[in-house]
Amino acid sequence: MEPTEKILDLGFQYPFGEESCEHELEVLQDKYPDYFYEESRFNQEALDTDVYLIVGRRGSGKTSLTQYFNFQKRFRNSHSIDVDEPEIYQNILQKIANSAYLSPDLAINDVRKIWEYLIWSIIFNEYSHLDSTIKSAAVFSGKKMKPARIISEIVNGLLTKYVDSNGRVMGELTEALSNPVFSKAKEKAVEFTRKEPIIIAIDTFERYDRGNAAMMTVTASLVQCANNFNIAYANKGIHVKAFVSAEIFPYIKESAITNTTKFIRHPLYLRWRPKDLIRLISWRFFRYLTEHKFKLPSKKVDWEDFDDILHKMWYPFFGEKIINLKGVEEASFPYILRHTQMRPRQLVILCNNIARETLRNGKFPNFTSIQINKAIASCEYDLADEVLNSYDLIYPKVSEIVMALTNAPMNFKGNFLDQVAKKTSDVWAEGYSLSSFRRLVAELGIVGKVRNKNRGSKIVEADFEYAMHDRLIISNEDECVIHPMFYSKLQVIKNGLVIYPFPDHEDYNNMFGEK
Repeated sequence: MEPTEKILDLGFQYPFGEESCEHELEVLQDKYPDYFYEESRFNQEALDTDVYLIVGRRGSGKTSLTQYFNFQKRFRNSHSIDVDEPEIYQNILQKIANSAYLSPDLAINDVRKIWEYLIWSIIFNEYSHLDSTIKSAAVFSGKKMKPARIISEIVNGLLTKYVDSNGRVMGELTEALSNPVFSKAKEKAVEFTRKEPIIIAIDTFERYDRGNAAMMTVTASLVQCANNFNIAYANKGIHVKAFVSAEIFPYIKESAITNTTKFIRHPLYLRWRPKDLIRLISWRFFRYLTEHKFKLPSKKVDWEDFDDILHKMWYPFFGEKIINLKGVEEASFPYILRHTQMRPRQLVILCNNIARETLRNGKFPNFTSIQINKAIASCEYDLADEVLNSYDLIYPKVSEIVMALTNAPMNFKGNFLDQVAKKTSDVWAEGYSLSSFRRLVAELGIVGKVRNKNRGSKIVEADFEYAMHDRLIISNEDECVIHPMFYSKLQVIKNGLVIYPFPDHEDYNNMFGEK
């Protein structure tokens, strides 16, 4: 086996890739496209002309998609701009935080104009070298500046010029959007985008405070602006893609968007399935082993065939079975997968931790040489903490609140949650109620609802909100379970049941061979 130092020299630092897109960009730099898994269904779906709204939880691949737009091959001669600068949003928030609007809808409509002006300004600056009409409307044409700097300068100038001291968008912005110079520049720009399309990916906040009206307004107005651009210009080569955190999206949809059926049209949800996940991590692992000259069970893998991937890139390394911490034998893939909320980052973290243990004892890549169950358990705290962190602004003190479930049983009736909720009444900053506690634990994917029980195998299939299109409603008599990823954090009392937190979807049918 090669020395560890040499193993870390090529490509990915770790056998299953880095744990975030940002880390991969740092490690791979200009080689990033070579190590990008292009066969994910989300890559193609995100490029569909009718997709303008992309929703995903932390670690589901939102940032990776924004990077993919830079080297995608569907739109030839395309331009790609990634708007992901925190200070942009901060500046907008500061300006409108204390706005004197009589109605939230009026505020959203006005802030939408800021987004519209910003997006057109980005387009003008991108194509200004091609036409004098476009150049006349461009803010920084001819100046050599990084895109992030240009965007930041545009926002600052826009806010200074068109937002008054009371945080209201002035009427002059409406006039600016319709003046002859601006309108002619738009017409000219479209002539070029038909031949050279542009993709503008706008990422939003990492964490949200649902009580922050300005934050909700900025996001809702972006969604509505992206919708308008999609309807008017997607068929003309202008593709605006708004990325929104799934942690906050239900609140945006339910209370911030002015008209849901009008402005939220077929959003793309980054909900990964087992076939998607095993292809992604196995392809990365295959690349790693190949480049580091490890012997492969097979040099050819059919990446479209789930069984072929299992038999050539999973079973030879992880084994077909794993003994869990209660001494029960389980199929290896669902065992590892059920300790995630079906997000790529979580699975990468688990698999890399297993690989790291074998690197330490000199047995890489023979993962069956270690106790995989303990390697998984050692990651559970970090995975649970990341979920709690992502909701800390939505539910202040969420980490303290959920600890009331410490020493809870694996399964229980829904009304048990009310008993637990009462212990948290003095922890909530505001909004405490029995129903709020149920909402919280369902929303975070800590508690799910039993769908099916196999008494022979002790496998319990359960629905969790993160895999659903809508809210998970828990009634008093519903049988509930704790998600396996939270067992260590909450010191759950185990009883030998095997919880499968997978949705009722055809991709899961007969996949694990134990249902």
